[in-house]
Amino acid sequence: MTRNAKILLVDDDRDIRDSLRIILEKNGYTVKTAGNGREAVACLKSEMPDLMILDIMMATDTEGFDLAFELKNSAGFENLPIIILTSFLEKVRDEGPDKFQHILGEEWPAKWLFEKPVDSKKLLDKINGILAGN
Repeated sequence: MTRNAKILLVDDDRDIRDSLRIILEKNGYTVKTAGNGREAVACLKSEMPDLMILDIMMATDTEGFDLAFELKNSAGFENLPIIILTSFLEKVRDEGPDKFQHILGEEWPAKWLFEKPVDSKKLLDKINGILAGN
């Protein structure tokens, strides 16, 4: 594990943010949090993290996607590792794919996806692997 690696955790659910922040900090990470895309951009401008964990559905059903796509197309952020957290797949199952076709037809802007509720051990293993270059 890369000790003191900086992680930006972006989720509009305070309980998820707080619980993941505690887990990450107990495992040696320095964590900044943001409750939406605007706060995340402000954090990114002040200090570049080593990795970002990003919820998809915040103020809108695609706010996290929009931010991830923007970052992947922005100089200086295109190589930022992003792990997506989502209950999006459950929402697609519940509401049907038509409403989300513009997302489903896109290449996802991140390689790693964790569905909520998150298995913290698997998330930590993935973070450790990403930061170790695996």
